[in-house]
Amino acid sequence: MSGVSRRDLLSGAAGLVVGGGGVGAASLAGGSDGTPDPGAALPSPGEELMVEHGVLKRVLLAYRALVERIDAGAAVPRGAVTDSAQIVMDYIENFHEGLEEAYVFPRVRAAQPALVRTLLVQHDRGRHLTARLLAAAPDLRGAGARHQVRADLAAFVRMYEPHEAWEDTVVFPALRAATSPRTLGELAERFHDLADREFGDAALRQVLHRVEGIETQLGIADLASFTP
Repeated sequence: MSGVSRRDLLSGAAGLVVGGGGVGAASLAGGSDGTPDPGAALPSPGEELMVEHGVLKRVLLAYRALVERIDAGAAVPRGAVTDSAQIVMDYIENFHEGLEEAYVFPRVRAAQPALVRTLLVQHDRGRHLTARLLAAAPDLRGAGARHQVRADLAAFVRMYEPHEAWEDTVVFPALRAATSPRTLGELAERFHDLADREFGDAALRQVLHRVEGIETQLGIADLASFTP
């Protein structure tokens, strides 16, 4: 990765809002003209973020599988906890949530102030859980370490399943309602460019390849296995 940090995302958005350089500075600050959408060929910002939520959902399935293994006293595949938590840190917390905090939440805060406050608190709590998982994951031989990892995995799943559901059904529709088509197109271009800068070409495919490796380790790579 080239190192687009959460601070980079937040400062970049601030620069756009105050009229700094970059794509569509004026309209990213809230323009509402009806000119054609320059990002029509790209997923909308809400669609892009919901696809990233799909990655998170698959990691949450891995977290659930890990909890089940710990509860059953089974062996946890080497690196599965670390790999899962590292994807959460790299792709969800440092990048995806950085986009939300820099570009989405400021636009919907007036309409959903309490919800945005809660989402920000949960982003912070999630980062603490992930840091603990990464610290504890290298050695799961002791009962105490397994118990703590199990508790943190379960807490993360319990918080993020409703978290992403509220974002998908309340926050992202509010973003579309509050933002002109032109600005949505420019945001789509910005999100696409930042993903390429952070993860390279075919960013989503690269991250999904990492997720698929974890699913294979945990025996949940076949979608049919979830059919009752």
